[in-house]
Amino acid sequence: MNAEFNIELYKLLADWNPMHLEDPTMGDQEIYDCMELIHQKKSRAETIEGIRAIYDYAFLSAPPEEDVERVLDQVDLLNQTCAL
Repeated sequence: MNAEFNIELYKLLADWNPMHLEDPTMGDQEIYDCMELIHQKKSRAETIEGIRAIYDYAFLSAPPEEDVERVLDQVDLLNQTCAL
């Protein structure tokens, strides 16, 4: 992965803000955990469950599977636009 992709991935996940935090930086650790999971290139189903588990562990609430699916679609587009 390159720096451009990592920066844009961070921005994408921060803008997503699935827990609707007033201060989105309160979810920075979860963003970094999600980034690590995405970089592991697991199956889509494993990635969705992993992201949901990250938020469930931190906030006792997980974003809906459909929301995670949508953000992963955006990650796929980002992956195609950034020079890897």
